[in-house]
Amino acid sequence: MKQYFQKLWILPALLLSAASIKAQVKELSLQEALQIASKGNRQLQVKWLESEKAATAVKEAKSFLLPTVTANGAYTIYSERPVIYLRNENGSPKVNDVKFGGRFAFDGYVMGSYSLLNPVTKSNIRVAGINEQISKQEIKNTEENLALNIAQLYLTVLMNKEQQKVLEQSLLRNERALKDSRSLFLQGKSLKTDTLSNYISVQNLHASISALENNMGVLSVQLKQLMGMEDSVKLAFTDSLTLTEQGFTVTSAGLSVALDNRKDVKIQSLRIDQSKELLFNAKAGFKPQLTAIAQYQVQNQSDNFWSGSIPRSSFAGVRLTVPIYSGNRLKYKSAQSKLSIKQNEITLADLKNSIQAELVSLNANLKEAYDQWNIQQQSVEAAQINYTMMNDRYRYGLGNRLELTDAELALTKAKLDQLQAVFSIRLIELQLKKAMGILQLN
Repeated sequence: MKQYFQKLWILPALLLSAASIKAQVKELSLQEALQIASKGNRQLQVKWLESEKAATAVKEAKSFLLPTVTANGAYTIYSERPVIYLRNENGSPKVNDVKFGGRFAFDGYVMGSYSLLNPVTKSNIRVAGINEQISKQEIKNTEENLALNIAQLYLTVLMNKEQQKVLEQSLLRNERALKDSRSLFLQGKSLKTDTLSNYISVQNLHASISALENNMGVLSVQLKQLMGMEDSVKLAFTDSLTLTEQGFTVTSAGLSVALDNRKDVKIQSLRIDQSKELLFNAKAGFKPQLTAIAQYQVQNQSDNFWSGSIPRSSFAGVRLTVPIYSGNRLKYKSAQSKLSIKQNEITLADLKNSIQAELVSLNANLKEAYDQWNIQQQSVEAAQINYTMMNDRYRYGLGNRLELTDAELALTKAKLDQLQAVFSIRLIELQLKKAMGILQLN
């Protein structure tokens, strides 16, 4: 019985230790999040497999340049032996039909072939190589999109944390105001409406802080899903929302940098090359093909199940195939390939124009965000001075509670607006890097 109670005392400790293991905390910076996602993201893993398939397709296309060896064998039983017609219709008397061969026939052969001239095979190798390059660029494009999504989620969490700090500071000021108004109300020096107003402000701040905490929880789940992490891991974000770069703008060479680094531009250029190669492939299918062939054959035929003798024969030679007429298939295939080339060229030109417009728009937005940030910095300084003055006036009986409340609201709003300006700058910088093709996952 004593050992039984000892086990009962150990059980809560085990549960507590299990809970602590389950709720492990992972300190996470933005760079670490990107590195984890580079290995754990499932969409990226799918793209890697697609690239491996494309590389295997290249090897498959090259395998058609190697010799081909096939073996074949058959054993046939004739219910009626075949007939050979030897009679002469003009002769008299006529010769009867002659049956030949045996009822049991066996033949087997080994045949080898080697392509000496086949334009289609070489074109297929080039098409497979282009597809492999496209798959590699799609991996890099997926990595850029993943880096952008993770960075946006991470910065949004940091934004919510900073907003929570500002609201908690405001909550402390409002709780202090609520305490003062209650004290003055009990002393008969304040109205009950002032106490109710301060109480409502405190409750609203509690609700706002709770909403931010819930939003950060949702964002953390989304971030872990992108990184491929377990849901049981609790994340502690170590970076800050402060600006690390000043004046990140697009120069006159920004468009050329974007055209050299954008993965979608490279993919579209490769699609044009692919369409041109498919046109050549269609034409190559109607060109002469030259193949070297060799065969070694054994055969046996008799009325017995097995006669024992196996005659042999073999040959080697060259086979030339020349397409003559195909029902105008070459004409129609060529027309389709030419239309595909035009489509891809128009798409590439439109993509370049949209990139230029995107860079101009983002650059203008970034300049405006920096202007807003400078204005908000001045607004925060002014709001802080105003709040200090109103607080001093209220403490010495020179001002009323309404003035102090308005000053506190103005200070909180100015700080939140400043955070929003910093957040906008960080987001636009990310979008600019993505637009220029220089955003990397690791």
